Amino acid sequence: MVYFECGLCNETVKKPKLAKHLQSCGSSWVSCIDCSKVFAWNEWEKHTSCMSEAQKYQGNLYQAKESTNKGQLKQDTWVDGVRRAIEDPQSDIAPQIRNLVQKLLGFDNIPRKQKPFGNFVKNSLKIWDQPKIDAMWDVIAVANAKPVNGKPTGAAGPAAAEENKPPARAGWPGWKRAIDEELKSGAMPWKRLCTRVVERYRESGHSGDNDELELQALSSIPEDYCCPKTPTVKLCAA
Repeated sequence: MVYFECGLCNETVKKPKLAKHLQSCGSSWVSCIDCSKVFAWNEWEKHTSCMSEAQKYQGNLYQAKESTNKGQLKQDTWVDGVRRAIEDPQSDIAPQIRNLVQKLLGFDNIPRKQKPFGNFVKNSLKIWDQPKIDAMWDVIAVANAKPVNGKPTGAAGPAAAEENKPPARAGWPGWKRAIDEELKSGAMPWKRLCTRVVERYRESGHSGDNDELELQALSSIPEDYCCPKTPTVKLCAA
């Protein structure tokens, strides 16, 4: 995540929240915390990644690891695409939805698949109005689209979600069953549930990126398990 220092008030602000800060502060320039480069009002959005502390102090001796910050760079690039979509004056996004998406960009690790995105909105913004969530997802889906053979594709559909699931192995009951078994002892916050299910997944001999596994666990929680007014998950009554 890239951080900037405001040129007027000297406050350190992470990139997703910078546009809102500059509007309220009135500053016309910022500087990058890592590389100290100065950017004018309309230039900082293009600064999507920067040098690490090791690169900054090792200079020519620095040797970057192939996978360093790859996931973060992908997330930052995606967030920039969402921001451009909501700031496009030609877009027909409703002002209320635009403001909600802008607020959502202040959070880290926003899911890029529809079902976990809906759960994330409910738990982070405390929004339970499904039409609003669907409207927010429509904005996200447009920004998610990537050209494939000259044709744009929207957000990942069921086939892609199925393809991205970690392979099942002996000893692992599957995401849904693991969730049910964890909830037999009672309701719990969705974050704790995801952590416990991922731990069980690893204990059964599996591996994978922790963020991706937690998103997989979150997307496997049935909608009717989610409590409408709290970030709690519980089994449905028989």
